[in-house]
Amino acid sequence: MKRMLRLGVSLRTRLTLWYGALLAITLLAFSGLVYFTLQQSLASSMDDRLTFRADQLRREIGPSIGNLLQPEDVAPGVQLQSTLADFVGTGVYVQLLNQKAAVIATPPNLVGEQLPVPATSRQAIAEDRPIFDTVAIPDGSARVRLLTEPLHLQGTDEVIGAVQVAESLSTLENTMSAEARLMATAGAAALLLAVVVGWLMTRAALSPVFRITDTARHIAATGDYRQRLHVTKPRLGHGDELFFLAATFNDMIARLEHMLESQRRLLADTSHELRNPITIIRGNLALLRRDNLPEASRREAVVEAEEEAARMGRLVGDLLLLARADAGDVPSLQRERVDLGDLANDVVEQLRGLAETRNLSLDAAPGCVVLGDRDRLKQLITNLVENAIRYTPAGGRIDVSIEREASVQQQSATARSRNARKPGNPSMANLIVSDTGIGISPTDLPHVFERFYRADKARSRAHGGTGLGLSIAQYVAQAHGGSIRASSAGTNRGSTFTVRLPLAGRADPTRAVVPPAAPVAIGR
Repeated sequence: MKRMLRLGVSLRTRLTLWYGALLAITLLAFSGLVYFTLQQSLASSMDDRLTFRADQLRREIGPSIGNLLQPEDVAPGVQLQSTLADFVGTGVYVQLLNQKAAVIATPPNLVGEQLPVPATSRQAIAEDRPIFDTVAIPDGSARVRLLTEPLHLQGTDEVIGAVQVAESLSTLENTMSAEARLMATAGAAALLLAVVVGWLMTRAALSPVFRITDTARHIAATGDYRQRLHVTKPRLGHGDELFFLAATFNDMIARLEHMLESQRRLLADTSHELRNPITIIRGNLALLRRDNLPEASRREAVVEAEEEAARMGRLVGDLLLLARADAGDVPSLQRERVDLGDLANDVVEQLRGLAETRNLSLDAAPGCVVLGDRDRLKQLITNLVENAIRYTPAGGRIDVSIEREASVQQQSATARSRNARKPGNPSMANLIVSDTGIGISPTDLPHVFERFYRADKARSRAHGGTGLGLSIAQYVAQAHGGSIRASSAGTNRGSTFTVRLPLAGRADPTRAVVPPAAPVAIGR
């Protein structure tokens, strides 16, 4: 197969050749079977005819057989030759042998000739059983099928001679030759027709593959990933392999288009995000080069440059983390028992100063312990709370709550105990961060976890965000076997982010280093 590929033989040609070869083998086997069956049938019919003639001849000469063949050295009379003449015909010969296999009556239709007496004829007389043989007549004009059948003295089992009946094989051989020519001609015609039809059918069947190839070449040449194959849903069934191939091809191209668009947007946003702090830092450095710059302005320029450098460092660090997550090179997470209530309390206390006039509250149910990386989980909660503070105006409210999922679903005690006994069905903890801020419009809601996506594009950069906080939060949640979702009633109606994390079991280790089970798709 590899050699054929190197020779450049097309798939259509290979399929046609394989189909033709298989059909040729099938026709050859079928023709051989028919030829052999017909030959055996004709030969069996000939043997039956020879046996019938031999039996008739024995019955005819049976009453006088003793007088005709005794004594052995006396030649048969005219009556015996006349009797044999009644059993001959075109291509049919009969003759009589005595007990010593000597010919005592030759075939009337072989003038001056006699049938051969092979060793099998002597064996038939000696063993008292009929034997068939194939011999050539003396003139060499044809081969005959010869039957030697013993003759018995009437009323006894004494063998006194044999009857030989022969039939020319010319008719059988001519029939088989004609049959062979007919099969060869018909087989060749059928094979040629099948190859032509197979070539056309293969071409029609592989036409979707040709269209896929042309579309792929066009995309490779032009870079236009908007191209799609026209796939018609089958009326019957679920579609064949080529239908699924075309649908999969369209899905792959759509994913590539989305991935490339995301990469373009990521590069553009990254360039823009990095250009802003670099511009500010360069401006402040240029300002610091002035000799007569007041001390207050100098300190302000230094502080602003440091803030922008720190912001740029956070941005680069976040991008590196997400890039490694996309590539599957995710750093191992420290798996230890972490109380979400205590962790959320630390974050809330650290961010109270940032909240200023906003009402920041925490309501944590006791015993919500998860198995995870404390630093990453803290980063997740911090990103969500900072995001809520950033988009909640002064005087607004931000609520952080942690509770078991069973209490949220208001399950009965019986149901909770039954679920707790089910293996592989761990309880979940819900971390909920809700605010009364600007909210999220329905059009923006599906994109909030995409990198650098901002619902309020006019205000986001003024608040110091990198546009990667929610993408990082999504990565951390998924890396811990959980999930995160966003909900909002609409613009200026607040928003809610809910993180689901599996609770730690009693048998979970106190501390372990466990790599994530699989690469995590972020912001796609």
